[in-house]
Amino acid sequence: MSVIKGNAGSFRVGANVVAECQNWQLDVSQEYVDTTCFGDTFREQTPTFATWTGTAAAKYKHDDTNGQLALETVWLAGTSTTVRLYVDGTHYYTGLCYVSATINTAVDGIVEISYALQGAGTLTYA
Repeated sequence: MSVIKGNAGSFRVGANVVAECQNWQLDVSQEYVDTTCFGDTFREQTPTFATWTGTAAAKYKHDDTNGQLALETVWLAGTSTTVRLYVDGTHYYTGLCYVSATINTAVDGIVEISYALQGAGTLTYA
C-alpha cells in the first residue's frame, strides 16, 4: 500500500476549496452503553450514538468568496453547511456541520484563521 501525501488533501465548503488551508483534522467518536448482565464474565458494550468534530487552519484570505467568506457567512449566521475533508484528489469525508472560527494575528506574523467544526448529522466517506 502506498502512502498518501498530505499536500494532496484539501478542505472544502461543498465543492469549493477553502483557499490557503494548511491542515485539517477529523475526530470521530462512538458512545457506548454497558449491557453487561448477571452471569457475564466480561463487560459487554453496545454502541449508541456517534459524533464527529473537526478543525481546519488557513492563512486568512478574505477575498476567497467561495471558501473562507462562505464559511464566515455561515458562522456569523449560526447556520450549518456541508464540508468536505479531502485526503487526496478524489477521496473525502463529508457531513453537515456548524462552524466557528478563531482569527489570530501577530505583529511578527501573518493573519491566520482556525475553524472548529461540530457535526450536525452523519459523516460519510466517498
